[in-house]
Order: sequence, then structure tokens, then C-alpha cells
Amino acid sequence: MGAHAVTVYLVIKAHANFATGCAFPGIETIAEKSGISERQIIRELKTLEANGYITKQKAGRHNLYTLREKVCIKDASGRPHAVATWDYLPASVRDAVADLKHVMVTGDFGGAKIVNIENLTVNIVNMGDNSINVNVNDQGFSKLPVEMQRILMEMRSKAK
Repeated sequence: MGAHAVTVYLVIKAHANFATGCAFPGIETIAEKSGISERQIIRELKTLEANGYITKQKAGRHNLYTLREKVCIKDASGRPHAVATWDYLPASVRDAVADLKHVMVTGDFGGAKIVNIENLTVNIVNMGDNSINVNVNDQGFSKLPVEMQRILMEMRSKAK
């Protein structure tokens, strides 16, 4: 992605609702705030959608944008290992980042709410009766560090 796409993303993000994370600035507003032409804005919106940074829906005469946050997770040698994504909700971003850091540092998925790593989705749900439900989408599982794979398999077998 280029500088124009990032600029468009940041302008949309600046208009996001604190509680819902959704934004609906018009093309004209984005152009005015970014200094980018309306035609370029339309191209960059397509780029942002194609790369999974936004989703766009029609809401009457307006577009409603939902933003996604992405964090690249690197292995011990600094190479990209996975990408974690979540919906941008200003009121909960701090908690999501803290949750992700905790999981990555400790390998403890037990306290995580939802962790989405590239094609691997791990949902850990506290069932309320001191039991947990662990659901793992196996796509991308082999890309996780071996220790995380082991921990997930242990949790999965204990939950069944």
C-alpha cells in the first residue's frame, strides 16, 4: 500500500465512532482532509478493501466504513510470522492490543478473548461453569511457533 491509501485510512479513522468503530465520511470530506483528489480516493478505497483494512457498506446515500487493525507478528529472527487482525473499536483497541501481547509473550491462550492469526482463528470461551470451549480453525496452525501449537492442543484436549 502506498502513502495515499494510508492517508485515506487515517482520515476515515479520524471520523470513526468511538463506540462502534464505524465511520461515514463522504468522498468530498476525505478529499478535503487529505488533499487527495476524489478519483484517487476512490482508487485507494478499493486498495484498502482489497487488503482487508476496511469494509464498505451502503447506508442510504452514504458509505459506512468498518476499519480493521493489523499487527505483524515476527518470529525470533525478526521475519514476519503471522498477522493478527481485529475490528477497530476505539473504546477497546487498548484491551485488544494488551490481550494480543499477553498471548504472544506468555503463550497463554487461556485468558484470551479472540485471537485471529492469519488463517488461524482461536476462540476461547469461558462457559461460566469453570469450563472452557476451545475452537481452532486448523488452517495456518503449522505456522504458529511449536510451543503455541502444543499449548493449543493441550487446551483443546482438556476442553473436550
